Amino acid sequence: MAVPDAANPTPELSILKIARERKGFGYTANTAITSPIHFSDLSRLTGGNTSGSGESYPAVNTLNSSLNRPDGSAPEKFSEFLGYDQNVSRSAFQFFEGVSANDACSFGFTDGSEYYHTDSNNLYPDALNGTYTAYTTETGFTHVSAGYYQVYDTSGISTNKYIQVGSNGSIIGGGTC
Repeated sequence: MAVPDAANPTPELSILKIARERKGFGYTANTAITSPIHFSDLSRLTGGNTSGSGESYPAVNTLNSSLNRPDGSAPEKFSEFLGYDQNVSRSAFQFFEGVSANDACSFGFTDGSEYYHTDSNNLYPDALNGTYTAYTTETGFTHVSAGYYQVYDTSGISTNKYIQVGSNGSIIGGGTC
């Protein structure tokens, strides 16, 4: 589980729990972390334990938006970790784009180009309500253009499903072709 975000009315932020998240165990894990924990090591973009922490931390996962990750500069702030997820990843998918669901579904091929979305557990997003976002690259933050996309796996095989992407890259709908 990631660090609670600003949507939580009273997010409890704990340096120990942030350390667990930064090590990739999850914010709510009970995994032991060796003392001391220096907040500067947790906030350092390249990771490590230069300030003398008992643990060496991995690099900050830059797949988190800039609003949900430390910026690497002083002063370090707890608020920079709101919504941070050390293990966030993106799923690659090939696509055919159309101006409507019918248009996107009417073609049976893709050119091999890939886009990425933030449901790292599934090729086809399991929520179509704006929870996930589609990007043009695996590590960048340029949103996919608004429209309808038939979803193919990375071998070019259609899932026979489409997604609808809103103007801010959020996946707001979809269905079966």
